[in-house]
Amino acid sequence: MSSPNTISAHVVAIFLLILCAVAGAGAQCPPAAPDPSFLPRVEVAKPKPTVAEPVLPEAGFLSNTHYTSQFFGFSFDLPLTVQGHEIMTSVMPEKQHALLALQFEQGQQRGYISITATDPVPGRDVNIPEERQKEVESWARGTGAGGLPIPVPQYLLRSNRFYHRFDRRGRNYAAQYWISINNYTVEVFFATNDEDFLRKAKQDMADARFYCPQDDGTLVTEDSKPVKPPGQPYTGPTAPTFRVNAALHDQPAKDIPLGEVEDGVYRNPGIGFAYELPKGWKPLVTDPVDPPREATALREYHFLHACSQILLQAVPEQQSSGQPLEAAIVLRALDPNCLAMRTATSLSDKRGADEVAASLEQLGEFGAIGSDELLSSYGHLFMVFHGTIATSSRGEDLAARLSQTMFATRFNKLLLVWTFMASNATALDRLTTGSITFDGTPAIQLHTAKSEKLRPATP
Repeated sequence: MSSPNTISAHVVAIFLLILCAVAGAGAQCPPAAPDPSFLPRVEVAKPKPTVAEPVLPEAGFLSNTHYTSQFFGFSFDLPLTVQGHEIMTSVMPEKQHALLALQFEQGQQRGYISITATDPVPGRDVNIPEERQKEVESWARGTGAGGLPIPVPQYLLRSNRFYHRFDRRGRNYAAQYWISINNYTVEVFFATNDEDFLRKAKQDMADARFYCPQDDGTLVTEDSKPVKPPGQPYTGPTAPTFRVNAALHDQPAKDIPLGEVEDGVYRNPGIGFAYELPKGWKPLVTDPVDPPREATALREYHFLHACSQILLQAVPEQQSSGQPLEAAIVLRALDPNCLAMRTATSLSDKRGADEVAASLEQLGEFGAIGSDELLSSYGHLFMVFHGTIATSSRGEDLAARLSQTMFATRFNKLLLVWTFMASNATALDRLTTGSITFDGTPAIQLHTAKSEKLRPATP
């Protein structure tokens, strides 16, 4: 008969082993010997000297039909195509990560998929002293002192598979999959009223493949064969959490030159351009808008203002203070790298323009965008967005909805955005807009009417 001390030691070993299995579930790549496969590996990807930043949890590859997580090392086919179904999401809380978000709606049928990850929770990682590891290994093989072979449930030892649960409420279905990889919790969630979509989602998850992430961002199979994931590099449906946290800490927008207005011309030599205001317009100095109170919206607000500067606000000279806003011009400089925003690179890059439109909408201060187009003048590519925006004076209960046109162009590593607003679409079409002069180029005349193109400014 085993002594109480021996039994107690085995109970502790059982407890440790179960914790190890839970924490390390899904650690699909066995560590080098002699570290046993059931022991947890608490690893965070670290950059090599030649890498600008570590591989982020959001890093992956996305094709029209397939998703691969570069950081976590899993891959599966998607139950719907990506094209036309991508959606933007709000920035995530400090220790959470958005990996993918897609949705479709066709008639009465609809479906949604999201992939998120949560940072390791302090205290859940299990560190077994090195001198006790052999004892635990021996016990796990059933050869420990005292011969007390207590089997560990297989579901606690499973790897390379997602745990799952399903739910149904009437004709609405939900499927939740989760796995722990390097102590991160990864969750894949489906919601739909389409049984075919749900059936395909289940099959795709059952066929999920697992690879071994390397420090340099490459993926290999368990037998060290390199993997080339389909699709293009992808960092999720919103700015990666690491970059949001860094922006909130570093406040890079403080380095964006502000410029000044003199004789009706806004000049910014620090960036390298000038903007001539329309005749009869004046600069407007207003108090900052009160930030939102809701936590997610507040984090997004601080993120936007950490990565951008309002360079100029202007209104017609006849506009009286305290009266409802009828027309306005707002010029902003955004740091697209800080915002993790990919911009269009050519007149054919419609997807790039669509992504910028979705990002601006999500950031909350750019209104609703109904359409976009790509135009070029003197070698400068402009993304042009048409939509509406709600504005209200401080203390007003009801917001006025204005028509707006935005012109956005990359210049000297910044995204310059001119927003023109008027009381309605007709007034917006008639709005005079002024002209832009970049270093070394003739003046470019803007025009808010959809039927018009960018053209050289008239002398």
